[in-house]
Amino acid sequence: NDFTSLEVVMLMNAHKKLEYQRIDNLKLLLNAICDHQDEWTGRHIALAANAVAHFYIYEPSFWRMVAVSLPKLVWSMNPLELCNLVAAMARMDRRDMRSLALIARMCRRCAERNLFSQETLAVSINSFAKLDFNHQSLSKHFEASVLLKLNRALSMGPDYRKSSLRDVDVFDVQALVLTLQALVCLVGASEEVIEKLLMLISWSKNEVSNFQRRTLKTTCIILRKQHGQLCRRLPQDVRNALHELEHTPTEVPTFESRWMKELRLTLQKMDINVELKAVVDDQVLDILLPTSNAVVCAVGPFAYYTSSTNRTAYSKLHQRLLEAEGYTCMVVPYYEWAELKTEEDKMVYLWSLGRRAAARDRADRTAEAAPSGEAAEALTSDLSDIGERRL
Repeated sequence: NDFTSLEVVMLMNAHKKLEYQRIDNLKLLLNAICDHQDEWTGRHIALAANAVAHFYIYEPSFWRMVAVSLPKLVWSMNPLELCNLVAAMARMDRRDMRSLALIARMCRRCAERNLFSQETLAVSINSFAKLDFNHQSLSKHFEASVLLKLNRALSMGPDYRKSSLRDVDVFDVQALVLTLQALVCLVGASEEVIEKLLMLISWSKNEVSNFQRRTLKTTCIILRKQHGQLCRRLPQDVRNALHELEHTPTEVPTFESRWMKELRLTLQKMDINVELKAVVDDQVLDILLPTSNAVVCAVGPFAYYTSSTNRTAYSKLHQRLLEAEGYTCMVVPYYEWAELKTEEDKMVYLWSLGRRAAARDRADRTAEAAPSGEAAEALTSDLSDIGERRL
């Protein structure tokens, strides 16, 4: 009790800066912050939420207090504090629509007055998109702010990122990548904004990191599929830069979860030909069924918003990317798989999943044109004959 509430918040953020991850200390500090709720300001909420999200501390009581305090405090928060708060909610996949609506109203006012810096603008746009919060008025003012900064950068020419111009508020590479992904893949924007973003990225292509390239690769898929005419009329140097970014290998780590491995091994026991590979995203592994051009999507707990069964915007985007590339997606939610206790139950579940996917494909093809015998055979999933062999 010798520390003020602001000092406790600063101590918690110091742990983040020093990369000192003692969860017991952090929870002690968080409890001290919660004990001083009556002293909170917008800065307290923004800094505390930022630290909580950084360490992935799932403390529902803290977020409930934030939701209760926000209606009184949000109107005094500046753009940096608003950005920190919505980014923390996005990192924790905490989709509290009432709190997001309050933050969005204040963000709209700040965007109207062009108060966002390039970093806070890009992070705010991306965070709202990740939380699947799309509001027409907010998107309109965000896009206007983006366009203003893009025009400023384009007027400086290809050298706009030189050290002598670093004090000018224009998008850096990270902000460009975040903004492009959010506007192209999740929110939507005018072709003018997209074209200008692509121009600046082409000028900065040599600064792109592996993780940024990974994000741009998935964005290029959506561009090709949904903005074909725009891509065809881009200047040749921009098209060359996009081609180079899309086809340059990225060095990013991949990870197979325990239950995803269990799912894959179950498929192999059913004599299904499977491959574990990154199909459309270099960092996300998928279970590919090569003979039927299908993908079994193991949708884990981090693909859902906190305390819900609503899939995150990024999770749905990954499925859209697979479908855009012509793959049939068979989604296996983690909570359904956890209910299957025996190996036989799991095999029956997967067989049924394959039959339903094959039936959907067959119905889609029939709606377009009556398929020939060979085409009908091609529509059959790798899983569709499992039950027939078992019976």
